[in-house]
Amino acid sequence: MTESRKEGSSSRLRDTETRDTEMRDKPWKPAPLLPSPNPREGLDFRYVRVSMRGEADNVNASQAFREGWEPVLSADYPELKVVSDRGSDFPDNVVVGGLLLCARPVEIGQQIDEHRQKEVNAQMEAVDRNYFREQDPRMPMLQPERRSRVSFGDN
Repeated sequence: MTESRKEGSSSRLRDTETRDTEMRDKPWKPAPLLPSPNPREGLDFRYVRVSMRGEADNVNASQAFREGWEPVLSADYPELKVVSDRGSDFPDNVVVGGLLLCARPVEIGQQIDEHRQKEVNAQMEAVDRNYFREQDPRMPMLQPERRSRVSFGDN
């Protein structure tokens, strides 16, 4: 009889417990060297090198700016919790170790990807034309093959 009371009392205690008290502590993880901003709809993010070994890298920064990347203000991204590099040319922006956080609209990135895909397709067509130019259509020697196979061991 006393055993059943003990079981009943423990079930009542179990009912009053909450998940909050049973939560495990989260393990500590080191902070990343380059913090990532929270995703924002319609924007891509990238770090652009603006200096290396203490010297400005204007060529790389200018190229990125021409491709549509724009520096983001550190005030717009308080979740990053960074202090910009001393003596930086971008004091109000997020600069970590000579890398400047930039953003650009997703549409520009998609247009660039489409352009590069067209270039790749044109290169493949040129390779095919060069490779198969001596082939007579009445008796084809080779067929273009666009897949690769990987095998391991004796297979």
